[in-house]
Amino acid sequence: MHEILSPQERIKKKRDFLLIYRRGKRYRGKYLILIYLPNDLKFSRMAVVTSKKIGNAVKRNKIKRWIRTLYRRNKKLLKNSLDLIIISKKEIQEASWLALKEEYLTAIKSISQKNQTG
Repeated sequence: MHEILSPQERIKKKRDFLLIYRRGKRYRGKYLILIYLPNDLKFSRMAVVTSKKIGNAVKRNKIKRWIRTLYRRNKKLLKNSLDLIIISKKEIQEASWLALKEEYLTAIKSISQKNQTG
């Protein structure tokens, strides 16, 4: 299983972030907000945004690791290539791994269904 997150699969440039924020569609969940926009690449890209409202650096990094792991393990659920920004909400502090995984999978399935028609 190819579970690596290569550098080309990460969104790094400010102009890419601004484009996705401006034109992307949103999925709002209890713990996460996903902003997604189809891209013309042969692969999906992602970025994780975690506010200082979540907690100190240790807590924020843990959340980011969890989200990146969810993305890596479930890349194949994304039918089309997308640019995806995943924003953690303050409520994520109380989330268990299983609750976060369940919400992420629900969000990805919803996004994939909406994106197939569009």
